[in-house]
Amino acid sequence: MAKQTQSFNAEIKQLLDLMIHSLYSHKEIFLRELLSNGSDAIDKLKFESLTKPELVPAGHEYQIRLEADKATKTLKIMDTGIGMSKDEVVEYIGTIARSGTKKFAQINEEIKKRPDLIGQFGVGFYSAFMVADKVTLHTQKAGSNNGVIWESSGDGTYSIDEVPRPNGTGTTITLHLKSFADDEEVQDFTDSWVLKSLVKKYSDFIAYPIMMLGEKPEAKEGEAATEAKDETLNSQKALWLKSASEVTPEEYNEFYKHLTHDWNDPIKHVHYKAEGTLEFHSLLYVPGKKPWNYNTKENEYGLSLFVKRVFIMANCKDLLPTYLRFVKGMVDSSDLSLNVSREILQQDRQVTQIRKNVVNKVLSMLKDLLTKDRSAYENFWSEFGPTLKEGVPTDSGNKEKIQDLLLFHTTSSDKMTTLEEYVGRMKESQKDIFFITGDNLAQVTNSPYLEKLKQKSYEVLLLVDPVDEWVTESLRDYKDKKLQSITKSGLELDTAEEKQQNEEEKKKSEEKFKPLLETLKKSLENEVKDIVISDRLTETPVCLVSADNDPSAHMQKILSQMGNEYKASSKRILEINPQHPLFERMLGLSATEQAKWGEILYGQALLTEGSVLPDPVKFSRQVADLMIAASQKAH
Repeated sequence: MAKQTQSFNAEIKQLLDLMIHSLYSHKEIFLRELLSNGSDAIDKLKFESLTKPELVPAGHEYQIRLEADKATKTLKIMDTGIGMSKDEVVEYIGTIARSGTKKFAQINEEIKKRPDLIGQFGVGFYSAFMVADKVTLHTQKAGSNNGVIWESSGDGTYSIDEVPRPNGTGTTITLHLKSFADDEEVQDFTDSWVLKSLVKKYSDFIAYPIMMLGEKPEAKEGEAATEAKDETLNSQKALWLKSASEVTPEEYNEFYKHLTHDWNDPIKHVHYKAEGTLEFHSLLYVPGKKPWNYNTKENEYGLSLFVKRVFIMANCKDLLPTYLRFVKGMVDSSDLSLNVSREILQQDRQVTQIRKNVVNKVLSMLKDLLTKDRSAYENFWSEFGPTLKEGVPTDSGNKEKIQDLLLFHTTSSDKMTTLEEYVGRMKESQKDIFFITGDNLAQVTNSPYLEKLKQKSYEVLLLVDPVDEWVTESLRDYKDKKLQSITKSGLELDTAEEKQQNEEEKKKSEEKFKPLLETLKKSLENEVKDIVISDRLTETPVCLVSADNDPSAHMQKILSQMGNEYKASSKRILEINPQHPLFERMLGLSATEQAKWGEILYGQALLTEGSVLPDPVKFSRQVADLMIAASQKAH
């Protein structure tokens, strides 16, 4: 085919502009990204060749090679991996990789704020433009005789041509390096010592040899000159096969970045070797930050699976439950079949056992972090706490371990608390663990449902994650203490003596306000199931509560936001505060006026709990009429 010139899509143009202007100060990172890509390409070819051995030519060696030329200021990174077809080059290089253009606005903003995230977006290839003013890619797909040359100067266009690659299967990336003469911090990426140091620093653990032609040795007097020999720059020893004492913290962090393309350091890791009837190695990490697409459909999770050091698949979901989807890392098993497929994997008993071990190790790692480094654990919790909570209703076998890892905001302190710490602070007269759910801390902190609990100095857990409603359905008790929602009916806050005294007062109030209650029940019969005297309010006139087995207002709101056309199976109960002077005033009104005031009070109760008014216009008009009537009486 004839050479073609095409334009990048608008998103790539913006991305290249970011790269060309060198947002990221450590330009040397480009080498790690390109070597990681080469390693991934070899992984893919090795896996494909398990079922299609014809893809690998006779004598094919799996390796990555560096060639630097000071005279032409070029650096080549060559791999013998799976290569790409023309369509794949256009898809993966000419357009934003895997993320979709709709997400680019978010990606662009994130990279501007934190350029270290570049690799995380699956666009590590473009880091080449941090150091090169022209990039040439020559690739040939395994099993094909057609090569593809892609080239761009980062000017908004690229050329593409079909030319066989002299080396056959694999990819060569040629960087035409920029001049950084005025920048003393930028290294010479054609210098062999610099390249050796960077490979050792970032990619020593890559499983394939990274080769480079060594320096030509000087001939001794009277001896013939000898040719330079190839040097292997990396140890190639899989990090997970080393003992923990042999690995430095820096090496653990670099391996994490190689595996995940997350340029932040992880919070914690565990290096684990299982022995006995089932043998496997694992290296598991807790990230420091959520990936940019963590809560989207594009987010891939799971561990990398190796069998006898052969890469089988990335994002193996069978090795992790969904509530641990934030965990990154890998597992290398000696007991699984090398040609294991996804279908076989799901049915493999040994995979189930590996998963069980991995879950135990992760939960132990988190417990250790909570106990020994509370600040780091709270940072983890702010990123992934809602995800971990999902384990309470979904993993009954580990429920007790998970519930000890939960953190909660409370009414007693700005600091978060565990359930164990909460129970340790409970007052002698307090029987239950109290909680309230809502949209945000500001809303629940000022909720009228807290009034009597504050009066009695009872601590309340403040639950504001959408998943909390689901969690509390499963977390019914902790250490023989019942978890009690303070927005449900039947809330018991008093001692037996207080209860007896309050019952007498309640009877008097019920008798006194009986005509008013009957009028309100009739006027609000379509909105509420009952109207009763409250013993939980001290300042607010009214509130709505749910029957014990009915969903809370917050749960109904969540279901509605999720698109479920959900209708409560029963209406809720309106509680009135008999001590509020408003009701004394209402006793002197006509039944018609009482009904009007009742509608306003019902609207107030909805607003107080954060619910939406069924008819805001009518409510506003009723409040305005009431204000006019009050002002007329005042004059």
